[in-house]
Amino acid sequence: MTLDAPEFVCGVSTYVWTPWELTRRISPRAEVRVMVAEADGRLHMNQYPRLYRLGPAAPTTPWCVRLADDDQVFRLLCFDFDAKGGDDAVERAVDDCDALSGILHANSIAHVVCQSSSGGGRHVWVGLRGGAPAAVVAGVAQAAHATYRTLDHGMLLNPREGAARPPGAPHRDGSTSIVLRGRVESLTDPTTTTEDLGRLAEALRERAPAARPEHSRPSGPLDASHRAHRGLSRWGEGHMATVGGGDNPSWTGFMCLLAAASAGWSVRDVEQAAQTAPGMEHYRTKNSGRGTRRPRSTAEGAERLERQWAKAQQYAALQQSLPEAREPADLAELTAIVADVDDILHRLRVSPGRWGQTEAAVSQRSILTALAYLTLQTGKRVVAASIRDLGLMVGLGRTTAADALRALQAAGFIDRVHGPDGVNAAEWRLTPRFSTGTGSVRSQPLNNPRPPTELFLQRTVLVRSIEDQLTDQLHDLFTRKGLGHLAGRLYALLREHASLTIESAARLLGVTARHTTVILSRLRRSRLLVKHEEGWARARRDLRDQAARLIRVAGTLVARQVAYQAERVVWAWWLAEQSTMSSSPRDRPRRAHVSSRPLFDVNAPGERVWPRYPRSGDGRANHREARYYVNAGVLSPTSRWQLAAG
Repeated sequence: MTLDAPEFVCGVSTYVWTPWELTRRISPRAEVRVMVAEADGRLHMNQYPRLYRLGPAAPTTPWCVRLADDDQVFRLLCFDFDAKGGDDAVERAVDDCDALSGILHANSIAHVVCQSSSGGGRHVWVGLRGGAPAAVVAGVAQAAHATYRTLDHGMLLNPREGAARPPGAPHRDGSTSIVLRGRVESLTDPTTTTEDLGRLAEALRERAPAARPEHSRPSGPLDASHRAHRGLSRWGEGHMATVGGGDNPSWTGFMCLLAAASAGWSVRDVEQAAQTAPGMEHYRTKNSGRGTRRPRSTAEGAERLERQWAKAQQYAALQQSLPEAREPADLAELTAIVADVDDILHRLRVSPGRWGQTEAAVSQRSILTALAYLTLQTGKRVVAASIRDLGLMVGLGRTTAADALRALQAAGFIDRVHGPDGVNAAEWRLTPRFSTGTGSVRSQPLNNPRPPTELFLQRTVLVRSIEDQLTDQLHDLFTRKGLGHLAGRLYALLREHASLTIESAARLLGVTARHTTVILSRLRRSRLLVKHEEGWARARRDLRDQAARLIRVAGTLVARQVAYQAERVVWAWWLAEQSTMSSSPRDRPRRAHVSSRPLFDVNAPGERVWPRYPRSGDGRANHREARYYVNAGVLSPTSRWQLAAG
């Protein structure tokens, strides 16, 4: 491939330089890193172990340039949008790339957009005049990573060896990095300064998504005339009305689905909204990769909507246990919490044997992660969480969750601050082994400094990381009657890693290679994995639902949720009965039997008046009959049985 030149077509510039000549011009160092062919002459590993001098002759294998010079001052920036992790990963990477390109353009930062390979990933290159310190680049990288899920920002945090394939360079799959937009002379004669990077970091921080959906903002202008056909939260209405899906249609489309799932919409409601809602443009058209969008086929749009709807329901199920959001009163406390949760996640990674050797240990890991998630989301040291809610968050039964909580408490990882009280859940706290030292200084609540943006960015990244872990495992297929909780853990790991060998997976799980082989074979049999040249990788399509139906575990988590809700209602009913029995006769409300009609006026103000609790022939409480009435929906205020005329 040659880079032709001084001609510009559709804003793309090419040059008379060959890719190797361009590399020699822009490389901050006197050598590049190159791949090494194996004994069979093929390139099996995506690694660049050997240095190659910038001489006249180009390497015979793919190469990459390092972004910083010998003094670890960055001369180039490369934002790598990874197109891995699902059959819609390419579109998400392209949308994220276009969104960043729009911000760069708005801030007058010259850049080059490349399709990195035939896989569809994107590279956004920026040349730096005079270089930029590693700390400044790290600030930009962290803000961009918090804003765009598909961004692999590791190279921007590594001034020593961070590197990427330059425009025009070959890929090991036989393709090359193709310039799509921009002028390559912005890399040979850069104009971007450190001050420009400061403005870019600030613009990215302003656009970073919030840790909680209700705090999110639309990514574009709103269509004031649009009205959802069913009730939605205020933030959901904003995303639904975002014109053309805003700056990032794939992200906006998913936020619309998440809002719909949180509001209890059905799949038919979602299909109806996808036809007309401005914010759901992603399910009607697709990014062409050239700055335009083209219509999807009906089958493709329906298939994509179905997959994304299932994922949105998983995220909504995880987030429904969260308490009402509040602003942190003490930023020093939040700073310590963020540091502690980061430390917990690090400890779980570096000590896999402690958390993977037994089924009980795997359950304890999940419950500890869920408590860390609640602590991070609430910004409070002490969080209220029932065993049922924790179990539903991680896909475990209530008895397994209770056993895990007791084991974690006995091992000193958590403390129970208060036990359950009536319908109020127990309160838990992460132990001081994860906490900041007692000598740490706190700010006063009445005199807090301005919230540090970096703190909230780190919090957002940690929340997103934990949510990805929990939602990947939160599936019927990974329950005990399915493939098991550890299989879900391995499936979640393959989001973080493009591929895993048996040995690397065993090391990350903390189990033997034999046990790992069994898990991999089960996942492969369910068509969730595909053979990769470097081990095993996720299949492009998510077939967990189909696999769950085949082994007859589909609906397990929904049934468990319904059962737990019924148990809560029965318990609240019994507590009301106990309160009535302990009061004086004149203070007791008049209560009809549960089978009478109507039970109560649903429009009457004040607290709920429960019907009489079922009794056996000997006068004792009949909990089984009470559960029957609850399961039948008789106690529901909107029940047709209750509202029918007597």
